[in-house]
Amino acid sequence: MPTQLPTITDTTVVVSDLETRYLTGGPEDGAPVVFFHDGAWGGSADVTWGDILPLAADAGFRVIAPDFLGYGGSAKSVRVDVSPFAFRIRHTFSLLDSLGITGPVHFVGNSFGGSLALRALTDPADRDRIASVTSINGTGGPYKAPDMAKMGAFDGTEEALSTILDLLGDDTANRSAHLEARLSWAKQPGHFITMLAPHTQVPDLIKVDRPEDPYPHNLSDVTVPVLLVHGTEDTLYEPVWPDKLAEVIPGAEVARLPHGHSPNITHPRETWDILGEFLARATGAAN
Repeated sequence: MPTQLPTITDTTVVVSDLETRYLTGGPEDGAPVVFFHDGAWGGSADVTWGDILPLAADAGFRVIAPDFLGYGGSAKSVRVDVSPFAFRIRHTFSLLDSLGITGPVHFVGNSFGGSLALRALTDPADRDRIASVTSINGTGGPYKAPDMAKMGAFDGTEEALSTILDLLGDDTANRSAHLEARLSWAKQPGHFITMLAPHTQVPDLIKVDRPEDPYPHNLSDVTVPVLLVHGTEDTLYEPVWPDKLAEVIPGAEVARLPHGHSPNITHPRETWDILGEFLARATGAAN
């Protein structure tokens, strides 16, 4: 199951009593960069970032790419009393603590992972631990386009997952290998249930309304560098999303790639050129 990547190590540890798989590489004294994978069926660190992690490690960054709780090789555990971002952010910081990484780190995420990285900035208590945030086609929640509704249509078959890959824009020569890897993670015991659990309908008699979500306006006082990478061929979000967020987040940069939802999968070198340049500048600003 684990993917063998050049210069990248595959490890599973217990964090907060939960098995946590992560990929890591690069020099231990390099600037730490945490890569968050997408939230589609069968998501994991290797299927989302497999071709970029070695590039980041070879560029001198210390890379850490965890499998979210509920995904990949991590425990199939999920909390439904808080947002899908909150408990995974807490778990990420617990993983970093276990690795002795207590200083500011750079967050890079694609899709749900990008949304999580942005949402981490909404808690002022966490901002001292975040050096920068990059989101590739992850909005933090709003600006969904109609095609997003099609992402949940998975019945366990390769055909259904292949349709989902079409929405991610995975149309390159390694598509078959990517589909096989994602399907193998999607079949892991517990993954299907943890994916569906947050969407379980609650009887009206015991339904509790959640407080109004202030996002993205609670990013208006962010001071760390933020990069919003927009795949201009992405059909899962409205094209205006990066510009709308940039109006709120002070100093946010917008970069555009002529690709779909996951250019990190389909065009890794081109994507890394943008990420690497931004991280180099953000690292310099943090020093």
